Amino acid sequence: MSTTSTAAEMKAYEQMLLQHKPALNIPVTEVVIFKLLENPTAETTEVKQDFVANAGGGEGMRRTAWGYSLDDPRTVVMMFEWRKIQDHWAFWQTPAFEPVIKCIRTIFEPERPLVRHYKFDPPGMLEAEYIKVMVWDEGAEKSREEMEAKVKSDSQSCIGQRGGFAVDMNEMTWYCTLLGYPSEQAARSDGIEAQGEAHLVKFEYTPRKE
Repeated sequence: MSTTSTAAEMKAYEQMLLQHKPALNIPVTEVVIFKLLENPTAETTEVKQDFVANAGGGEGMRRTAWGYSLDDPRTVVMMFEWRKIQDHWAFWQTPAFEPVIKCIRTIFEPERPLVRHYKFDPPGMLEAEYIKVMVWDEGAEKSREEMEAKVKSDSQSCIGQRGGFAVDMNEMTWYCTLLGYPSEQAARSDGIEAQGEAHLVKFEYTPRKE
């Protein structure tokens, strides 16, 4: 998806994506990692209102979360819990998408986003105040057990773990893991070896929609 695409181009893109059967009709969690052009100032409001709030109102959206990386204040991490990936594709063609794409074009570094839809088991995002988010291209699809072993936490302070491969076309070897903690100190002391792009984030959540 280009940040300069027209509505007609987005519709054509959606038609192509609808042929990708493994992604269809399953709950997915979209994990978005963007980098600001400069250190946070008024962008806090723009990210929350223009991006998160508008996307959160999309049909099929169950819950959203966002926060700045505690490792890099210019990095913003967002999670969007969709009932199915087609709901996200349809959202691209609604008026609410316009402020989202404007936000992407004006305050984030171009060609820098890491955006993929992950099939977590169980479905949905991990809900903890502090989460280590790691995304990387594993190069091949592997078993859940193999992937969990790479980032397994033996710390009693780790209060949850979730992971899964992406379902996006030509990107199904990308993996995301979420590790939850009650505090920043607990997360910092865990000693988990980072995989790929990794960020510790203090998330702000919206209420869940059933």
